[in-house]
Amino acid sequence: MRVIRLIVLSALLLAATSSSASALDIETDFQPPPGEVGTPYTFELKAEEGCLPYRFSYLNGTVPPGLRITGDGKLTGTPTEAGTFSFWVALDDASGPTNPFCQIPSVQSQGEFTMLVMPDLAVTTTSLPVASPRAPYSVQLQFSNPEVGWPVVWDITQGALPAGLTLSESGVISGTPAGPDVKTFVVRAREPFRRFGERQLTLTVATALQARSALRVGEVGLRYAGSVPATGGVPPLKWAVASGNLPSGLSLDTATGAVTGVPRSAGTSGLTFAITDAAGQRVTVPASLRIAARPAITTAQLPLATVGAVYGARLASSGGLAPKRWRIVRGTLPRGIRLDGKTGELFGTARAAGVFRITVQIRDRLGGTSTKTLRLIVKG
Repeated sequence: MRVIRLIVLSALLLAATSSSASALDIETDFQPPPGEVGTPYTFELKAEEGCLPYRFSYLNGTVPPGLRITGDGKLTGTPTEAGTFSFWVALDDASGPTNPFCQIPSVQSQGEFTMLVMPDLAVTTTSLPVASPRAPYSVQLQFSNPEVGWPVVWDITQGALPAGLTLSESGVISGTPAGPDVKTFVVRAREPFRRFGERQLTLTVATALQARSALRVGEVGLRYAGSVPATGGVPPLKWAVASGNLPSGLSLDTATGAVTGVPRSAGTSGLTFAITDAAGQRVTVPASLRIAARPAITTAQLPLATVGAVYGARLASSGGLAPKRWRIVRGTLPRGIRLDGKTGELFGTARAAGVFRITVQIRDRLGGTSTKTLRLIVKG
């Protein structure tokens, strides 16, 4: 009985040590799913039969750039180039003479794999136009490299839009901003359960554009400098004359709002300035610009004076802007007669007879001047 049992056990051991595993097979029915440039990727190769553990290795062909095949059967990494790539993988196992349970070596299994690497689904909008407070706003965000058959849905993953604005699933930022604001946020364009792209954007809601007139009175022949200053808005600003005309000789700098030049004629001009900014805001400023005539001495001759008698005469002028100042620039008044620089009045009591030739000048507050030579006769 004991001998029979030993024979049976020996037969079983011989059968076990002389057997081999089933044919080793790398499964090519399970191909790698598509990947995306710039997105981490991992796919696990599958195998069956043979003896564990399996050993996978690259054989030939082109593995997608950025990916590698690991010994434990993972295709992993981050793709760096889009395209369709085919490559062969070899599979070996732990069979062979040194494995008491799988002594007969397996034949290496080889399989071809093909993988599609898609371009990165990217948000291509890099900047947003400035919004104006309390003005309708609408901007369509843009993306690139969509996959046919998959919708692209938009959302915000970080931050928030300025108050009054929303982002639709179709990627439209729209609404009416409540007031000046600056917000930085991250938008995401995604294919459901698949690829996505993100970008950080900043949206500025400008302060309201405001302007006023700072035009002063000018004078014919004198250099003029005035302006229509503006605040707020989004640079660059642009000025224009919306109605009316500037006085002859003056011009508007459309980039600064400065009005400069040398007026050639007197008068008052009614006009309207329009100022626009880069965000489309527009304001108008009504203005009145007066150009005064140059001052002129209108006194033609002076009345006679008599020695010892009280004398009084007022020099007259036209044009110019008050206050005006008078002075004698050439010649001398008779002794006892003086000129009041503020009023242009000659007054006093002449002490000697004679003919006195004097040149008088008037100057107004803008610096306009006029001179005239007059004679003052004093009788004895």
